[in-house]
Parts: sequence; structure tokens; C-alpha cells
Amino acid sequence: MPYVKRDNQNQVIAIFSEAPSEDAEYLAASHSDVISFLNLNASEEQSLQFLTSSDYELVRVLEDLIELLIDKNIVLFTELPSAAQRKLVQRRKARQNLREENALMIDEDDIL
Repeated sequence: MPYVKRDNQNQVIAIFSEAPSEDAEYLAASHSDVISFLNLNASEEQSLQFLTSSDYELVRVLEDLIELLIDKNIVLFTELPSAAQRKLVQRRKARQNLREENALMIDEDDIL
């Protein structure tokens, strides 16, 4: 008979065989929250999902870092491998195109 403790996001963070307090929540051993908590693959899957979703953010951080190092003349753009140079130029152009397209957008509150 598992009793569970949950965090603020309602995720199971601990399981007890006996109720640790009078207000402890009882769940059947087959309940999906109990199985997820006990399943080690679930935590690996969550970690993999986090890493995958944060890769895009990290790419932008690295891109900004490279730009900063180039701007401060710590790294010369020409010192980078040619493949890296091409990719950085492509991404810079794509971001510039997005900025230009967004600049054409007018909000309701804007005055022409």
C-alpha cells in the first residue's frame, strides 16, 4: 500500500509503505504516478527531454558568446573553421531577415 508525498507541481517526490501522516495520500501500486516515480527510465526520459529542449537555447547562448568574443577581438572570425563561419553567417542573415520582417509589423497602438 503506497502512500505518496507530492511537491508544489503535484509530482510524486516520495513513496512510503506506511502513512507518514494522517493526511497522506494513498495510491494503488498500479497508479501511473507511482509507476512513473519508480520507473528509472521515466527520469532518464525527462532528462533527455530537458536536454533536447534546452539545446536550442544553448545554441543561441553559444552564438552570442562567439559574437561577443569576435566583437572584443579575442577571437578572429577568420580563425574559425570555414564550416563554422558559414553557419554563423547563415544564422546571422536569418535573424536579420526575421528582425526586418517583424519591423514591418504594426501593432494596433502604433501611429503611422
